[in-house]
Amino acid sequence: MDHFNTLGAVIERPELLACEEPPADLGRVGLLGYVAGALGIFVFLRMFSVVLPGILSFLMVLFFVLAANLLFAALTHLFMELTGARGRAARLFLAFGYSDFFLALLVPLGFFAKLGSLNAFLCFCLCAAAVLYARVMLVRRLYPVSANKAVLSVWLPYAGVVCLVFFGFTYFMAWLIWLII
Repeated sequence: MDHFNTLGAVIERPELLACEEPPADLGRVGLLGYVAGALGIFVFLRMFSVVLPGILSFLMVLFFVLAANLLFAALTHLFMELTGARGRAARLFLAFGYSDFFLALLVPLGFFAKLGSLNAFLCFCLCAAAVLYARVMLVRRLYPVSANKAVLSVWLPYAGVVCLVFFGFTYFMAWLIWLII
């Protein structure tokens, strides 16, 4: 029950993440957010038979979520440090865990998508937009920056990953054509 009190306190007053003496359960609730978000993604993907059933599949999704969020938090913190905004990378990583609680909404939205009421891609995009909006607001609380700088710092790592995937796909297609010819 103490985790819910900590989560409620952070929702009511997000400046608790940036204060010198954070609540005692700040780290555990942030990691619980990652587990809840990974479970939401896993159940959503399992509803549409995208991933295999089992604990190992869930652990792989959890590992991917933790690794990606660690990378995105590090890149966001690096951008903030390079532009002169001061903050703590560990708190940013835990704050991203708080934003991942929104991914738990994929489970009820997945039921509506499975019934045919909603599109599954639309459900995923709605949850991703909620997560990104929460991350922008949390970056604004942790680092004293403007909204535009917070949006830029959150979107740059995602844009970099999209560019890498695009270039990798282009290279793969050129290699495949070279093999055929």
